[in-house]
Amino acid sequence: MGIFDSPAPVFSTADRLMATALPDWLRLVIWAGLAAIVTMLLYKWLSPQSRIAEAKTEAREARARLNAFDGDFADAGPLIKQQFSTALRHVGLVVPGTLLAIVPLLSLLLWAETYYGHRLPPPDDPPTVRTVPEGAVTRWDGGSQPASLLVLEGSRVVAEIDMTAPVGIVTKRPWWHWLADNPLGYLPEDGPVEQVWIALPERHVLPFGPEWLRSWLAVFMPVMFVVSLLMYRWAKIQ
Repeated sequence: MGIFDSPAPVFSTADRLMATALPDWLRLVIWAGLAAIVTMLLYKWLSPQSRIAEAKTEAREARARLNAFDGDFADAGPLIKQQFSTALRHVGLVVPGTLLAIVPLLSLLLWAETYYGHRLPPPDDPPTVRTVPEGAVTRWDGGSQPASLLVLEGSRVVAEIDMTAPVGIVTKRPWWHWLADNPLGYLPEDGPVEQVWIALPERHVLPFGPEWLRSWLAVFMPVMFVVSLLMYRWAKIQ
């Protein structure tokens, strides 16, 4: 299990409990609201708010002095340098806290993409499967629990993939797997197949609207954006 996958069991358990009473879209609204609140509060706690406020004031004052300057461009060098230095100081104070605060958010997004992004097809409707390089034979067994996919080269089984999660790609183990693992596992390193693409149907969380509006991101991202703005103002975050 990768670092970003560590909270996934907690997310799944909480979502299953909410699913007994709430539809998909409403659970996503709750997740988005929690993500925004936790991320903004973490950022406020992890970043030097007073120093950021001072840096914003200095950058604003430096910009005002440069805008008010009415001399030759050659004489504006110190003012331009001061504006850039104050702006860079502001960015340097903001970035570390931001990077630390989004770590839980990345974990939630990875989990949500796996849990809400796609669904397994019905047993009698096998998905389209593509291998890289092409030429490998695939056999889908949708009647088993869980569904499984065999990848063969001739009569030799190259890989057997148990579809324990609705994930649409399986590859050989990448170097960054310690950050985020594929729940379906990986292809053999010495095997001829580099990638297996499974065209799983998209999971719709809204019963209306065009296809792009019915995905989990179409619910999650706007809610998180609005709640983040409200938190920014309410908590007086710099």
